[in-house]
Amino acid sequence: MKKLKLAADILIFLFLAFCSVVMLYPFIWMIFTSMKPKMHIYLGGLLPQTWDFSSYTQIWKEIPLLRGFLNTILYAGPPVVVGSLVSVAAAFALAKIRFKGRNAVFLILLSMIMIPFPTIMIPQFVLFNTLRLLTSPWPLILPKLTGNVLMIFFIKQYMSSVPDSVIEAAKIDGCNYFQIYSRIILHLVGPALAAHGVLWFIGAWNDYLGPTIFIRNQVWEPVTVLIAKFNAQYTVNTHIPRMMAGSLVLLAPVLIIYGIFQKWIIASVMFSSVKE
Repeated sequence: MKKLKLAADILIFLFLAFCSVVMLYPFIWMIFTSMKPKMHIYLGGLLPQTWDFSSYTQIWKEIPLLRGFLNTILYAGPPVVVGSLVSVAAAFALAKIRFKGRNAVFLILLSMIMIPFPTIMIPQFVLFNTLRLLTSPWPLILPKLTGNVLMIFFIKQYMSSVPDSVIEAAKIDGCNYFQIYSRIILHLVGPALAAHGVLWFIGAWNDYLGPTIFIRNQVWEPVTVLIAKFNAQYTVNTHIPRMMAGSLVLLAPVLIIYGIFQKWIIASVMFSSVKE
């Protein structure tokens, strides 16, 4: 049995290693292609025969990349932090506060997950246009301040494993609901909150459709829109190294952030599945 199990583990490891190579190869090809001269992409071999970093310097020359990154941080940073705190408050209310219609409110929130963004983007556009906000960054900030339904769902599932006796003990000590939320709940759901906040941040960072629709002032364009415009102009003359360089500049921060918080993200999924 031990030999059979060892053989099975080896086969599984080889299969997963092969799948990893298949998935990573396009990314590795993109990295090395961005460092090749234009005509060298048709030569054989993965590594560049001549290392050329002009594609990256061209990005800094042609587009305001620093301003694009700052705009993206503006759309994905403070709004996600505030929205995450609101999401935890909503999850706490739905999980631990007994009020009439609690289950109905939760079902209504879950039903919103099934509504795709293209369905509501036109009403949102009309609303922001009526409020004359399309020349400002507010259309990409205000919706995030109200929370995230998926985060509410997962945090609620995690808080369901927290004994009610903890809440009752805090009430006996004289804490109101806001004090329970700020002093106890935020500490208990810290890892899950951080992990889902990072996932939400990455989603906001990668958002392209929203800025394309709602941002009408080039000063407020995020890095996704700027890189898309940069790649579009080199799609015409098929300058593949510069297209790959632009894509890598956009992708690298996301990979770094995900790599740093990977353990928290995996742990949050495990926490959400725990039941009392």
